[in-house]
Amino acid sequence: MSRDEPERVAAFEARQAAIIARTLSWADEAAARGDYVKAVHWVETVRGLGLDLSEDYEAKQAVWLNAIDPDRRPGA
Repeated sequence: MSRDEPERVAAFEARQAAIIARTLSWADEAAARGDYVKAVHWVETVRGLGLDLSEDYEAKQAVWLNAIDPDRRPGA
């Protein structure tokens, strides 16, 4: 491992965190407009990267999915 490797890893992780934060802010913005389909899309984009969602976004996604389809079964 080169001496600058930890710095590159830290820079990558910082960029990744910023991208995730921005993507989740797009989810929040979409939900604020009442566009729950788009909000769920943005959350699923983060999940598609293989990342776990915070409990907050798990709960938000459940609310948004319920707004899209109130008859949907939890966990479906």
